[in-house]
Amino acid sequence: MDRFTPRFQKQPWVDGMGVLHGYLLPRAGVDDELLDLAHTCRHELLNYPIDPVYPEEKGDPGQLHVTIEMIADAPTSQISQVEQRTLVDALRNELADVTPFTTELGPPIGNTAGAVMDVWPEDQAVALQERVRAAVRATRGDAALLHKGGRLHMSLGYSYDTANSDPLNSRLRAITPRRATLHVDTLHLLNVRFYIAADTGGWRMSWEPIAEIPLGATKA
Repeated sequence: MDRFTPRFQKQPWVDGMGVLHGYLLPRAGVDDELLDLAHTCRHELLNYPIDPVYPEEKGDPGQLHVTIEMIADAPTSQISQVEQRTLVDALRNELADVTPFTTELGPPIGNTAGAVMDVWPEDQAVALQERVRAAVRATRGDAALLHKGGRLHMSLGYSYDTANSDPLNSRLRAITPRRATLHVDTLHLLNVRFYIAADTGGWRMSWEPIAEIPLGATKA
């Protein structure tokens, strides 16, 4: 694995900059099996230069997330409150007839930037992503969809140095169960920040909530 460096508009992230993202977030009391799986992985991650995105306390989701989309045309500071409300309204309208669903995540694997769990089956999550992109495109144009996040996944932690991930993957393969359920009924629009952590020298994330957009609101 290599040192993780977040990027915005194909350039390295500016320390402390905030950017709007649409995330799926696991919840304590709902996705407990998933949180248990993530926390079982934590001990193994700490044997490598990986900074977990969730704390030691079992059941605390921390910053565990699945990225659905980044709003990539401008930092949050350059998107007015009126523009943010317009985007939220478009997302609400686009997702109002999307039925909530469940999917699974796993198995945990080390990759080039830390460790992740892939979303599978992914068809409903990908369909949700396309609906989110439609709302973003309608309000902010194609320039807001520059982010290429690859296959949908949940990040377990980000690497702050280089290391051989083969031994990590051998240890992660021994963890059971290997998959767990994520219940999806809300898209979270967040102002996501990456900043250089003083203790590791690597990138760490935080966020502030902007809006929660329920799926299937017209069917409630």
